[in-house]
Amino acid sequence: MTAAILAHPARIRSAPAVALDAGIRDEPALLLLWRSVPAGAISDRDQAELRAVLSIVTPLRVEHWREARAGDPAAAVAMALKLSGLSVLDTPRHDLVMSAVMLHALAGSDAARTTLAFVLQRRRYLDEDVEPLIASWRRSDRAAIRRASLQALMEALS
Repeated sequence: MTAAILAHPARIRSAPAVALDAGIRDEPALLLLWRSVPAGAISDRDQAELRAVLSIVTPLRVEHWREARAGDPAAAVAMALKLSGLSVLDTPRHDLVMSAVMLHALAGSDAARTTLAFVLQRRRYLDEDVEPLIASWRRSDRAAIRRASLQALMEALS
C-alpha cells in the first residue's frame, strides 16, 4: 500500500527494489528530517541519501513534482502550499513534498525556508513542539522574512 501511494507503478517496476525498500520502508526517519532535525544539523550524507530516495519516487496527485526534483525551488514551494491542509500533515506524501522543500531550503532558497517554517507552524495543531525547528529555518530579519514570504507566494502562483 505504501509503495502504491508513494510511487507511480512504472517507477516501482523500473527502480531497484533495494533502493525503494531502503529509502522508504527501512529508513522512514530520512523522510522525517524536515520535521525533526534543525537546519544546521542535517548532514551532507543525509541530503545525498534523501535526494536518492526522492529521485525514485513520484507521489500521486502532487503537481510540480518533476520540476521541484529537477531543481526548481518555485515548484517545490508551489507543491508545498497546495498540499498544506491540516488533513495531510501526517501523511507519507506530505513528508515527501516537505523533504523536497527542505532540500531546496538547504540549497539556499529563502522562499523554501519560509515555506518550511510556515508548514512547521501548522504542526502545532498536532501538539508538537516545533519552535526550535521553526527558529532554525526562519531568518531573523523581518524584512527578509516578508520578502521571502512574498517570493514564495509569487512562486506558488506562477
